[in-house]
Amino acid sequence: MEMIEEREEFRDLKGVFRRRRKSFLVTFLLILAAGVTVAFLLPPIYKSQCTILIEEQQIPPEYVKTTVTSYVEERLQMITQQIMSRTNLLEIINRFGLYRDLRDRYTTEEIIEQMRDDIHLETISADVIDKRSGRQSPATIAFTLSYEGKDPGAVQRVTNTLASLYLEENLKTREQRASNTTSFFEQELEELKGRIDELENKITKFKRAHIGELPEYNAINMQAVSRLNRDLDNLDMQLRSLKERKIYLEGQIAGVDPLTPVVTEEGKTIMNPKERLKFLRLQLVSFRASLSEKHPDIRKLKKEISELEAQVGDTEDQTAKLRRLEDVRGKLAQLKGKLGDKHPDVVRLAREEAALEAEVAASKSVTRASKEEAKPDNPAYINLKTQIASAEMEIKSLLEEKARIRKELRGLERKIARAPLVEKQYNALTRDYEMAKQRYNEIANKLMEARVAQGMEETQRGERFTIIDPAQFPEKPDKPNRLAIILIGFVLALGAGVGMAAGRESLDQTIKSPEELAALSGAPVLSVISLTETARERRARLAKRVLLLLLVLGLIAACLALVNAFVMPLDILWIKVQRRIALGMGI
Repeated sequence: MEMIEEREEFRDLKGVFRRRRKSFLVTFLLILAAGVTVAFLLPPIYKSQCTILIEEQQIPPEYVKTTVTSYVEERLQMITQQIMSRTNLLEIINRFGLYRDLRDRYTTEEIIEQMRDDIHLETISADVIDKRSGRQSPATIAFTLSYEGKDPGAVQRVTNTLASLYLEENLKTREQRASNTTSFFEQELEELKGRIDELENKITKFKRAHIGELPEYNAINMQAVSRLNRDLDNLDMQLRSLKERKIYLEGQIAGVDPLTPVVTEEGKTIMNPKERLKFLRLQLVSFRASLSEKHPDIRKLKKEISELEAQVGDTEDQTAKLRRLEDVRGKLAQLKGKLGDKHPDVVRLAREEAALEAEVAASKSVTRASKEEAKPDNPAYINLKTQIASAEMEIKSLLEEKARIRKELRGLERKIARAPLVEKQYNALTRDYEMAKQRYNEIANKLMEARVAQGMEETQRGERFTIIDPAQFPEKPDKPNRLAIILIGFVLALGAGVGMAAGRESLDQTIKSPEELAALSGAPVLSVISLTETARERRARLAKRVLLLLLVLGLIAACLALVNAFVMPLDILWIKVQRRIALGMGI
């Protein structure tokens, strides 16, 4: 039963093909012809490719560190952007006369964009150990650069030019980065040098302004303070000793007459004129208390006093008068207690007291003892006086030295008191100076490394691009793949033909078999009369078949001719086919 159904289905398909073979063949041939035409009318596109190796730096990085630290993929993208700039591509287009057929129909920007689409860069990666992380990771070790175009010679030249641009731009970029790094460090070093000079000047001025107050002077200042305190103690001891000596000498000199007493031939000591003048003046005051001014004794005393004053000078013995006044007052008080106020001696002493008070009150000024005294000539007195003067000079010198030491001590104490604040400011300056100096040394070392790295880049011993496979002259076009287009056209033609036949068959409402007639009429079909052709119809059908055969043969011949002209010679194609067959059969 199943076999009968399969036979019926095959008979139906055969009938459909017989009825719709014309539609199928026309559609199939038209689409196939269109595919073949497109395959062979498309212009050939040639492709030239070169391979560029990314070589690591020749000097180990342990000895010379490169200043270019970016990844190669990043640098490739930057170089590509620079090379693919409008200026560079336009210069290449004009140099090699590219895209002449597009210049009349497209703008310059569209032509440049077309060239960017025709340039292809593909990286070649390999699993390597990353020196930064120590892990295995894919890294770019090379890349391919290709260009597509219609002229094979121009394609080769453009590819080589692009490869040269990549090499030059890589060297230029690396040298520029190394140079920029060196320039940056040089500028930083110059700024740091200026900063260090400024800090040195500040430190010098600070030391000059706070000399003795700096931290290194603290111990010296403390020792100086201790030494000065000891000196003050010694000076105090010396002053006490000198003052005691002066008091002793003053006590000694009080009992020594400044003038050497005159000794007569009989061995009596004669009072000197000054002492005589003092004695006579006091005696005159005493006589005036009991005698009148016209008394002979008073006149005699006045005359002798005048002569002595002419001899020794007009001097006032105010001290002697005061002493005499005190002595008279004492005696007067003593006599008053014994004798009473009316006693002649009491009256005489009271008059003498009043006269002395009048003499003292009448004096205009009190002269110094040194002025009252005559020039001393007693050696003992002069010696004691000299010792007293020497002691006074020593005391004055010691007091001045003491004042100087106290002043110096106060200065040191102020310095010690200000030392913490000065130390804080000084430490801030020195800290900034040390940091700037440390930074200067670091930048100097980095500058030296940058200069070595720059020399390495300038001598092309750093990482570089090397062409290991230069662009070759393309012997055959890379595009289009005509055979693939023909095969695609064949598949599309076959599908379109089948679709056309099936569509027409589904739209055809005519009766095509006895079974359809029986099903439609509801009555059995008794007999089927076959189609009877005349001789003329048979010749016409044969002529159509021959014409179709010739058309197919012509199409095949045209395809072979196009393959021979655009793809490869037929003899080479036949040899390749035979080789493929032999390989497939294992011969």
